[in-house]
Amino acid sequence: MKKVLLVYPGYTVREQPLNILYISAAVKAAGHASLLFEITPYRKRPLWGDPYRVMRQAFEQSLAAFQPDVVGFSVMSVNLKIALILAGSVKRLRPEAVVLFGGIHPTIAPEDTIREDAVDAIGIGEGEESLTELLAALDGGRDYTALPGLWVKSEGRVFRNPVRPLVQAVDGLPFPDRDALPAERLQAELYGINILTSRGCPFPCAYCQNEFLMDLYRGQGPFVRYRSLENVFAEIDEVIRKYQPSRLSFSDESFTLNPRRLEEFCREYPKRYSLPFLCQTRPDLVDETTMRRLKDAGCDFVNMAIEAGNPAIRNEVLKRNISDEKIVQAFTLARRSGIRTGSFNMIGLPRETLATVWDTINLNKALQPDRIMCTVYMPFKGTALGEECLEAGWLENPIDDSEVYYTYVAIRHPAIPARTLFGYQGFFDYYVRLPRRLAGLVHLFRFLYQLLPAATHRLPSPLRIVREAVIDFVYRMKRFLPSPGFFMKSR
Repeated sequence: MKKVLLVYPGYTVREQPLNILYISAAVKAAGHASLLFEITPYRKRPLWGDPYRVMRQAFEQSLAAFQPDVVGFSVMSVNLKIALILAGSVKRLRPEAVVLFGGIHPTIAPEDTIREDAVDAIGIGEGEESLTELLAALDGGRDYTALPGLWVKSEGRVFRNPVRPLVQAVDGLPFPDRDALPAERLQAELYGINILTSRGCPFPCAYCQNEFLMDLYRGQGPFVRYRSLENVFAEIDEVIRKYQPSRLSFSDESFTLNPRRLEEFCREYPKRYSLPFLCQTRPDLVDETTMRRLKDAGCDFVNMAIEAGNPAIRNEVLKRNISDEKIVQAFTLARRSGIRTGSFNMIGLPRETLATVWDTINLNKALQPDRIMCTVYMPFKGTALGEECLEAGWLENPIDDSEVYYTYVAIRHPAIPARTLFGYQGFFDYYVRLPRRLAGLVHLFRFLYQLLPAATHRLPSPLRIVREAVIDFVYRMKRFLPSPGFFMKSR
């Protein structure tokens, strides 16, 4: 038996990282031991000194206590810095352990990742089979430099093996190892317990890495793979038996992608369960029948991505290919069906102006979502839009893992200063939810908020703490905002 320490870079304590929980389940099903170390509780920076000291100390304590044979990191571009810091601790304190970097960053940038001194091997693509075969080889004292899906350093060489085909028999995968998480993480107020009923997304949006992955696996079978509903229901049965959730959340990227499967799900689910559930989908993948079926099955919340309120930005830049009419129709149908909605939005996109930021605000005002999420655009490796930003010379700031998406501006935008983007992101909810007569007050607070530098890697620690305290205050205040429809009903 071998032991694996899995390191996951969560961003909020509400997350249930299904990807790493699937990996942990596969490790245990193969007869090995796994332990999950999350960096989420250690994201608060100290007032002075090394900002990663507390995190590193906690990690090193886990390393010493568990004595793993493999330390596996789930690595995105935004958390590469932290992963390398902790991998350095492994090399210093337990050099005999294999340091394995997996996830989207090594998959998209394998050459950059494998050349890092602290990295012994990288996993490309889905990791369950690659990791369990690595553990079997280590357990049997066999060579593992030729395993599909892995690039391995050995004796001064790099062994670059072909990508492993996608797992097609997804019903054969063990259910996620939710026991690896603290119990409180499984009772999130809005999301409940997360369940994934399919893998893969077929849409080549310009800001997402799906197109890269579809090209990587082209000719190797279907990219979108569905679990049988009996397999899904078996997992729900286990979840209810072990954790007694108050609700479920289906984490498929587009839950309504397959209408026939959705119809069967909506027919069978309420016969077995009374738990309300949340799902997410695209506005162009729903109609009146879909919303009615979802509501009758127990769905009470649907998240849908708007991304940009300006049609040219949304369709020509982001390649979403969704009209304003489809978006308005989808949110209207949800509301008529009695289903609450959430909207995903981005600002700071290439070719954007303040006018198009306001297009996104105004479209949200018209839609009246119950929950509004807005992020600053992040130019990821392996995306068409990220490459455009790189070629245009817009990548200015190093990605700071503590603040990605919500409070960080990575590009030098040609039309909108970073501080302005930072302010509009922080006050996006306020602009949408509050009546126009209060816009002047929102402008004032946004201006004061923008006085905080947008890039904290340039700040001394005390000022960084002040900035984080202000950001925390702004987000806490958002809890007291009524839904957009409140003001319309009260007039």
